Amino acid sequence: MTGRTVAVFYSPWPAEGLKRPPRTRPLAQYRYAVWYKANPRSTGYMRAVQQERFPAAEWVEAGAESNWLGRVAQADTVVLLYPDAIGLGFGAIERRVLSRKAKSATVEILNGRRRRFKLTAATRWRLRLRRLLEWTMLPEMAFIPVFIVVTPVLWTIDVVRGRT
Repeated sequence: MTGRTVAVFYSPWPAEGLKRPPRTRPLAQYRYAVWYKANPRSTGYMRAVQQERFPAAEWVEAGAESNWLGRVAQADTVVLLYPDAIGLGFGAIERRVLSRKAKSATVEILNGRRRRFKLTAATRWRLRLRRLLEWTMLPEMAFIPVFIVVTPVLWTIDVVRGRT
């Protein structure tokens, strides 16, 4: 092929970020918490990282351009630009890229933390698991009962030792 590199950017989050919602909207608060934990980088930041690591790559914004898959199909290297660490909301973009890219083309990831890695089947499975844990907050939810049990015990120990 031609040695063409296409950098695909997509962000499921609003460009200006999210504002903390009122307490009366728990689903909006949950989405805000997921966004806050993800700490996504801005489009400008990701464009600068792309220029630093892949200066010859074409910039494609998947959410704004209609023919971005046609450009991906003609590339030798496709770079997916995750605005966060694990590409929350990027699953559909990955599937579309993998279905349209040339067989000889490679797919690489460059995330908001400036980490670079290849997208393989094993990597996709690990990313899916991490995304599931991030969206559902299962580790945090699993820790709540432990926190509820351990906190009074630690408080009691501090009271007995005179540290409160």
